[in-house]
Amino acid sequence: MNWIRNKSQSLFLKIFLSFLAIIVLFGMFYMVIFQLFKTSLQKEIIETNQRSVRDTMERFSNQFSRLQVLMFDIYNHSDLIGFNNQLRHQFGTEVNYLKARDVMLQMRSDIYNPLFFLEDTLIYLPEHDFVLSKSGSGEASYMLGRSYSSAQYPYSFWRNDNNQRESFTLLPSATYRINHDLSQKRLMPFVFKQPESPYEIIALIDIDKAAQSFFGESGDRSLAILNTSGEVLYATGQDSFRQLPAFNGQKSMLHDGTYYFMDTDMNGFTYISSVPYSHVSAQLSRITGALLLIFCLSVAVALAASYFFSRRLHRPVKQILTTVLNRKPAVQASDSAHISEYDLIHNRIQELVREKEEIRERMDKHQSVLTSYSYISQLKSINTDISEWEDFLSDDGSFIVVLYHIRFRMNPVYELPLQSDQAVRHMLEHIHLHTAERYPGSHTFQIEKNEIVSIFKREEATNLEVLLQEIKAMLNEEKNLFLVTIAVSSQVSDSSSFNKAYHQIKGLTAQAPLLEESQIVTAQRILPTTVNLSPSQEKGLLDALQSGSNSRSLQIIEQALDALQKKEAGIAQFRFFADSVASKILSYVEMAQIDKTSVQSLKHWSARLAECHSLAEYEGVFRQLIEASCALIRKKKDTGDEPLIAMFMNIIHNQYADDLSLDYLSAKLNLSSAYLSVYIKEKTGLNFSEHLLGIRMNKARELLAYTDLTVNEISQRVGYLNITSFNRTFKKTIGMTPGAYRRQHVVHSHASG
Repeated sequence: MNWIRNKSQSLFLKIFLSFLAIIVLFGMFYMVIFQLFKTSLQKEIIETNQRSVRDTMERFSNQFSRLQVLMFDIYNHSDLIGFNNQLRHQFGTEVNYLKARDVMLQMRSDIYNPLFFLEDTLIYLPEHDFVLSKSGSGEASYMLGRSYSSAQYPYSFWRNDNNQRESFTLLPSATYRINHDLSQKRLMPFVFKQPESPYEIIALIDIDKAAQSFFGESGDRSLAILNTSGEVLYATGQDSFRQLPAFNGQKSMLHDGTYYFMDTDMNGFTYISSVPYSHVSAQLSRITGALLLIFCLSVAVALAASYFFSRRLHRPVKQILTTVLNRKPAVQASDSAHISEYDLIHNRIQELVREKEEIRERMDKHQSVLTSYSYISQLKSINTDISEWEDFLSDDGSFIVVLYHIRFRMNPVYELPLQSDQAVRHMLEHIHLHTAERYPGSHTFQIEKNEIVSIFKREEATNLEVLLQEIKAMLNEEKNLFLVTIAVSSQVSDSSSFNKAYHQIKGLTAQAPLLEESQIVTAQRILPTTVNLSPSQEKGLLDALQSGSNSRSLQIIEQALDALQKKEAGIAQFRFFADSVASKILSYVEMAQIDKTSVQSLKHWSARLAECHSLAEYEGVFRQLIEASCALIRKKKDTGDEPLIAMFMNIIHNQYADDLSLDYLSAKLNLSSAYLSVYIKEKTGLNFSEHLLGIRMNKARELLAYTDLTVNEISQRVGYLNITSFNRTFKKTIGMTPGAYRRQHVVHSHASG
C-alpha cells in the first residue's frame, strides 16, 4: 500500500495523468464533431452533385444561346443573301462565287473559335441542292452523304424533312464519319431555318468535347440532355437513360440504387445526371475511414508524446535527487507531501546552501592555478592580425590573393544546415593555422559571411599550389556539408590593386564548374555561349505543363541540366538557367489563372534555387517545383479550357485597333514569337495575321454597313493609319473597295426591304 501511495504522488505519474485527461477531453470533443459531420456529409455530397448539374445546365444553355446568335448572323449575312439571289436569278458564270467564299471565310473564323465547340457549320440550299462548309462547297448529296455521313441523318433526311423544321431546332446527337480526316465523332446538329426560307444553317456541335468541358470527366457519373418532349438528345456515361424515374417536382431522387439529379433551363431542355449509390457511399466511406484513421493516429501520437514529455520532465528531477542523495535509496516522504521528489529536494536544500558557502570561502582564499592559466590563454588568443595587416598594406611589395568561396549544401529535405556562421569560423581557424605555419608573413581573414581571403607575399609564396592542394583535401572531407571554390589571383603589384584582384577572383568563382567537391580555379576559361532552353525544349516544357505531366516536364529540365553539366557551364550560368526556367514555369502557372495564394507557394520553391550548389540539389528543387505546379494545373484543367488561346483571343478582340504584332503578344504572354506563332496555328487552324485581318475586316464591314463614318475614320478605327493601305487590304480580302461595298449594301438593303 505504501508503494502504491508513493507512486501515485510521483511527479511522472501526475504529469502523465494530466496529459491523459487532456487527450480524453479532446477525444470526446472530436467524436461529437465527427458524428455531426457524418450526418451532414452525405447531404453535402448530394448537394454537390446537384450543383454540378445546375452548372452544366447553365453552361450548355449559354453555349446554345451563343450558337443561336452566331447562326442568326450567318443566316442574315449580306453576301449569303446576295449569293442565294444570284443562284435563283442568274446562271453559269453570271453567279459571283466570291460571295460564297466570303461567307466561308467568316464561318471559318467562328468555327475555329474554341469557345463554340463546332466541328463545322453547313449552309444548305435545298432549292439548288448545294452546301457551303468551312472546307469548301459542293453538292448536297456529297456533303451530307459522304463528307459528313451518318446513319441517323443521311442525305435523304435533310432532303425530305426540310420543310418540317422552323426557327432553332436541336436534333439528337449521332455518330458521324468525317471524310476529310477519316475519323468518327459524335456530333449534335443544331438547325436554324425561318419559314419559307430558301436555305437553312446546320451547326454540327462537337458534343463530346463540350460535355467534357462543361460536365467534366464522367467516370462513374452519367449525363443526359432531353428536349421539351422528353426525347434524349445526348447521353454520356454508363447509364443508358432508357427508363427514367418520375421526379414529380423533385430535383433529386434515389431510384434502383442510383441517384438522379435533374434541372431544366429556360428553353425547356432537361439535364439529368445519374450517380450510382455505391459512388456516394464509397465517398462517404473513404472520408469516414480517413477521419477515423487520423483520429487513431492523433491519439497514438498524443499518447506517445505524453509519455515522452512526462519522462523528459521527470528525468532531470530524478537526476538531481540522485546527485543530492549521493546515489542512496530515496527516503520515504511524509504522508502530507503531494509530490515525494520535491519533498526530498526541500529536505536537502539547506545542506547544499551551507556546503556552497564553505566552498566559496575557500575559493576566495586560494587562487586556482588552473583558472589563472585559463585566463592567460584567453588573452593570448586575442587576434592582433589587424595591426599586422595595416603594416602589410603599407608595404609596397607585390602579393597574391586567394579567395575561399564557401557554399553550404542542402540536406535531403532541402534545408540549409544550421550554425553556418560557426562552421565558417572553424574553417577560418583551420585555414589560418595551415597558412601561418607554412607562410608566417601571410594574412587570413573573413571578408564576407561565406568568403575567406588569404594574402601571400609574392617572394614568400613558393609552392603555394602544394598548400592549396592540402587545404582542398582537408575541405573535401566535409564535402557532404559544404563545397569550397578556391580562386587564385594573378600577381598584384601593390596594395592599391587589392580591390581589383578581389573582383577578379570573385569572377573566377562564378566561372567554376558545378562539381561535387571543392576545387581550385587559377584562370578564366571558355564558357558555353547559351544556357537557355532550346525552342523545342521550351515548347515541350510548356506542352508538358499544360497537360500536367510531372515526368515529362522534369525530364526536359533534367536533360537541359545534364547538357549544361557536360558543357562544363559555370556556377553563375547554372543559376541563370535555373532562374530563367523557374520564371517560365511561374509565368505559365499565372497565365493558367491559378489563384495568387497557390502561386505564392510555388515562389517558395523557386527561391530555393538560389541555395542549390550541385546538380542533384537543382534536380531536387525543380522536382518539387514541377510537382506542385502540375498539381495546380491539373486541378485547374477540370473545365478543359485552353488558357493561352483564351487570353490570345481576348487580346486581339479588344485591341484589334491598336498596333498589334506577334512580338508584342509574345512579350505580353512571356513566350517566344516562334513558339507562339506555331501554337496559335496548331490550336486554331489560322495564324496570327489571319486572325487579326479577319477581325479588322469584319469590323470594317460592320462600320461601312451600319454607320455614316467616312472611310478614313473607319480605317483608323480598325487599326489602319494609312487609308491607302486600308483600301488595298479591304479590296484584296473582300473583293471590292470600301465605297463599293457600302453602295452594294445600300442597294441590297432597299431591295430586301
